[in-house]
Amino acid sequence: MTVEQCRGARAMLGWSQTQLAETANVSRQTVADFERGAHMPIPNNLASIATAFRNAGIEFIPENGGGVGVRFARPTGQKK
Repeated sequence: MTVEQCRGARAMLGWSQTQLAETANVSRQTVADFERGAHMPIPNNLASIATAFRNAGIEFIPENGGGVGVRFARPTGQKK
């Protein structure tokens, strides 16, 4: 997850940094420092943030020639 993906996912959900921190069980300062590019969270905290987003229905799009991105995941069972 990139800084931009984190900010974008949070914006899509309408979450504040505090809401994300509480949902991911990390400090708000961890989220703030990550989003402003001050430092990368430790692996466990980054995994918790990513899991919080995935549980809320966010899907991260990896670099695949078109750039990284973020979107709402397709509901289970929905056809393309």
